[in-house]
Amino acid sequence: MNEAVACRARTDSASDDVPANQRVDYLVGGFRISLDSSTDTPGPRTHIVNFLRGLDQNGVQSKLFLASSFPFMGRFASIKQTDYVDISNARVWLADVVRLVAALWCGLNVFVRSVASPKPAMIYERLAVLQSMSSFHFWKNRAFRVVEANGILSRETARDRNVLKSERLAAYLERRVLRRADLVVAVSAPLKDELVAFASLDPDKIMVVPNGVPDQLLRYERKPHTVRVAGFVGSVVKWHGLDRIIEEVAEVSRKSDVALAFEVIGDGAELASLRALVDEQGLTDVVRLRGRMAQEDAFELMAGWDIGIASHQKSSSDSMYHSPLKLYEYAALGLSILCTDSNDARALASSGADVRMFEDATQFSEQLQAMLVEPPRSGEEIEASRSAVLAAHSWRSRAAGVLRRAGM
Repeated sequence: MNEAVACRARTDSASDDVPANQRVDYLVGGFRISLDSSTDTPGPRTHIVNFLRGLDQNGVQSKLFLASSFPFMGRFASIKQTDYVDISNARVWLADVVRLVAALWCGLNVFVRSVASPKPAMIYERLAVLQSMSSFHFWKNRAFRVVEANGILSRETARDRNVLKSERLAAYLERRVLRRADLVVAVSAPLKDELVAFASLDPDKIMVVPNGVPDQLLRYERKPHTVRVAGFVGSVVKWHGLDRIIEEVAEVSRKSDVALAFEVIGDGAELASLRALVDEQGLTDVVRLRGRMAQEDAFELMAGWDIGIASHQKSSSDSMYHSPLKLYEYAALGLSILCTDSNDARALASSGADVRMFEDATQFSEQLQAMLVEPPRSGEEIEASRSAVLAAHSWRSRAAGVLRRAGM
């Protein structure tokens, strides 16, 4: 049984004998999110599985309410990002209607399942577009309510992904959920600032909890190659600028005496254009586009990389406010990291990870060239770095902080 399946089995069978002050009901409203290893939403899956593991490590049992596991909802988990490419306005409007009907169905499921369960100490909702699952929870007025925000979702979905027409309604529901929470968890300090402006929240009501280091990644052994390998893992979307990165990597490779390869793991709307770019420029000997992979297989491959690349840029927001999960995965696997600036990158660097940052294509090329000519880090240095970042950024400590704020 893989870790995600074990996690779901454990949460779905939460014992009624567990004291109320040691129970959390964890609500996930995103229709496309599943915990299967082959999911099309690997980032949310990883976050959820590891946070639930963190609760368990703190002696707290959780019960999972996963929208895609409710009756008739599983079909949404099979929708891919690429299914949204060139979708018509009429189909987006229809999708909005379907979302609203499905949200009401999910709410009914939450009510029926929660009314039959003992009161939890905390209701923890992972925010989703056009969803308000905690509003349907039977114990909503008697348990501590936490809402986790990973972005201004109504704005991102409407303006960055272009798959939402009812932005005003979605924004109203999003603000309503945030304002009714006892505590809002934001994944970064810049997002906290945007949530204050977006929903007129008291800053003291918001707790910054970034992503963390998955402890199981320390089990993967490093696999050095004769060829230096840089890699990217994540959604292949426009705001990562992977087309420019591929061009810069190819240029550095041509100039360098050190053999270099670049691998991309992930699916998304830009994958087809990247494949065309690689073919047109004859870069198949340097660039390998792996597409979507099962998470365990991806980690096995990443354990052979030397450099992990993260190129997050702001989209419709005032700043880049995401907490890049890939940075923590790179650090836990012992990779050197080449990335754009973020609080997460700076925190990992202060904890011993090898982190270099860039602002533009020129700086990216300069940093990459410098990393290639430097002597490789020793195995002892790499393992010490892996242990240090786990000690400073474990999911156990992330979950413990939330539990303390909830008085648990």
